[in-house]
Amino acid sequence: MTKRTKVLAAIGLVAALGAGVAGGLASSASARSRPTPVRFQTAGAPVTSVSFSFSVSVSGLTKHGGAITVTGSGQADFANDAASLQVNLPAGVAGMIPGAPAGPEVVNVVLSAGTVYAEVPALSGLVGAPWVSVALPSSVTSGIPGVFSTIASALGNANDILTFASAHHGRSGSLGASTVDGSAATGSRVAARLPGGSRLSAAVWVDGSGHLVRVTGGLTHGGGPHGAGITGSVDLTGYGAPVTVTVPPSSQVKAIPYSLVAQFLGSVLKGAHLPLRLPLAA
Repeated sequence: MTKRTKVLAAIGLVAALGAGVAGGLASSASARSRPTPVRFQTAGAPVTSVSFSFSVSVSGLTKHGGAITVTGSGQADFANDAASLQVNLPAGVAGMIPGAPAGPEVVNVVLSAGTVYAEVPALSGLVGAPWVSVALPSSVTSGIPGVFSTIASALGNANDILTFASAHHGRSGSLGASTVDGSAATGSRVAARLPGGSRLSAAVWVDGSGHLVRVTGGLTHGGGPHGAGITGSVDLTGYGAPVTVTVPPSSQVKAIPYSLVAQFLGSVLKGAHLPLRLPLAA
């Protein structure tokens, strides 16, 4: 394995985990089943910022491998289309990174101005810089403002999420009242069958102002030992609070061509069994 291949393998691993989560969320947009709308209180304008924590388990990436669980936290700045993540890789995943210690690894990721930056400690010796960066192609960056705007609107008015699910034939029902992260919240369950045989199920919790505060659930495809899917949870707090998404200085960054990362990810995902695909073409 050449030095370049080792670097791409590690970057690809981090990118694949993040893209798998994003792909699972995006795939839920085409839910199909009978609607039973659940209404929440309508909030005001789209949110400007949010902080979040998450735990995601991915199964079916390999024929005989077990589930991979990744946890982390982050924040999003919707006014500037920027976000940052701190991702905790388990030992089994971190061990795939050349030079990584025999234990968990913490990876920092920043998205800003159409570029993804990743700080992978085990890679610093290989690339000669603490951070690596990948500039996304114009076909992707042109859609980023729209994605941030859509998410900001949905988080500010969680009723939009359930209205969208009902309009696309998703089933929903009430989970009643509960307390989430110390605040009163109202819950709803959502279930749908997606094109291609995938199944989506989720529990959505909303506070009194209409803000989304917790989502748990999963996306599955197939059954038996060869089934694949994503399960997890996301907690959201700090709506409208000041956030700072810091881009590392250029002197600490080694740029990696997107085409090389896309080539690596394409070969990896061909062997995966998840019904998710990335927009790898530039």
